[in-house]
Amino acid sequence: MKLPLAREQAASRGTREIRVDFSATENQFAVLAESLPQLVWSARADGSHDYFNRRWHEFTGMTAEQSEGNGWQNAVHPRDLPAVKAQWRHSVETGAPYETEYRIRNAAGIFEWVLSRAVPIQDLSGHTTRWFGTSTNIDAQKNAEEAVRSLETRYRLALEAANLGTWQMDLEEKRILWDEGACALYGIPHDGSFSLPFDQVIEMVHPDDREAVKSRIVEACDPQSDGHYESEYRAILPDGRLRWFRSVGQAFFAVDGDHSQAVIISGVVSDITERHAFEEAQQLLTRELNHRVKNLFAIANGMVSMTARTAKDPKEMATALRGRLSALSRAHELVQPAAIRHGSGPDVGLVQLCEAVLEPYRQTGTPRVSIEGPSVRVGSNTTTSLALVLHELATNAAKYGCLSNPEGHLSIRWMVHEDIVDLVWTESGGPPIETPPNFQGFGTQLSQRSIAGQLGGTLEQEWLRVGLRVHMTLPLDRLSG
Repeated sequence: MKLPLAREQAASRGTREIRVDFSATENQFAVLAESLPQLVWSARADGSHDYFNRRWHEFTGMTAEQSEGNGWQNAVHPRDLPAVKAQWRHSVETGAPYETEYRIRNAAGIFEWVLSRAVPIQDLSGHTTRWFGTSTNIDAQKNAEEAVRSLETRYRLALEAANLGTWQMDLEEKRILWDEGACALYGIPHDGSFSLPFDQVIEMVHPDDREAVKSRIVEACDPQSDGHYESEYRAILPDGRLRWFRSVGQAFFAVDGDHSQAVIISGVVSDITERHAFEEAQQLLTRELNHRVKNLFAIANGMVSMTARTAKDPKEMATALRGRLSALSRAHELVQPAAIRHGSGPDVGLVQLCEAVLEPYRQTGTPRVSIEGPSVRVGSNTTTSLALVLHELATNAAKYGCLSNPEGHLSIRWMVHEDIVDLVWTESGGPPIETPPNFQGFGTQLSQRSIAGQLGGTLEQEWLRVGLRVHMTLPLDRLSG
């Protein structure tokens, strides 16, 4: 390597010009450059490269002639070259130190990441005379960073796919840090992480669940435990909604001699409101099936008795009873949940639904059941809920009300106004009602839950002496949904 001579001007007039030969310094630089593990290079003031150490040639497989000038740029990755050239041009023109990361091709043809830095060497007047630089291989670091980014991306995608949020509880600061996913689950608009005092977070938990949540945290922080935390609870969101959540976490302990103390609990949270609703529906279905099996015997017994009173002979009785049992079977199909019916099925009209449920209690030639109202579509998802209510009312009417007497009469009327279906169930001609019932049976509870919870309506019962009167209001959009 041949480095240029430096020139030093005399400070006073008339002093001759002195030329200092830095050949010794050049040799020292060359020895240093050849001994370093980095790729060492130098360039002229105009930016053209005039020296590369042995490591450069070994790494790239390029000769001195191929590398000098701007030839070194042939080793730079094509996608990185425009930015590299622009950064180098800026440093050469302004004299600013040069630093950038890019990929260069090694002797095997594989691109690896390097960090290049260069500083200008200036004369006494401040003009750049040349550049000295190094390129350090950072490929392993870059690959590790990319692996971390890839892992973080997959982790975030998994959280989003599972609709999970992450949280971290600082037990010393008594604060909880939520990520963006957890904020979204709790209905708190926020970008990135969000920190809240523990007391403020626990205030969001339903009052009936707070002590259980605190107890689970204490158990996880016990040094004798494995630090596992798991809890299901209800939370009241800022907009007033009540949601079920499941949190799972792990406590981390700081050890000081023989003593250890939990300092952090990290975990994930998920919204399990739909799962809870499904489990409650399954439990309700089980109770409903048990209830219906018991009622089935009472209904069949009442049908036999009612048919026997009106039939002229055994043949007529068998025919009538067979028809009523078939009608009861058709109504039973309507009141089955969609999952049991193997699909949601078609929508039905409100008249059709009422007729199917009440058909087992109608007698040929006697207008003991009248159904009247405008056309209303009942969606396949709500047929079960409304049919269950009608079925329960009809069952009770057959056992205790107007349908238990041959002279009894049932009227079902409805009107539609302001997107509300106003339905009135009126019984008459049955046993007189001396006093209203002093308790609510499961059938009544089921009816109330179906109308209020699943259909978003109201159900009111009026126990008149002449018979029961039931008033229901049903939102049209929920009924037809």
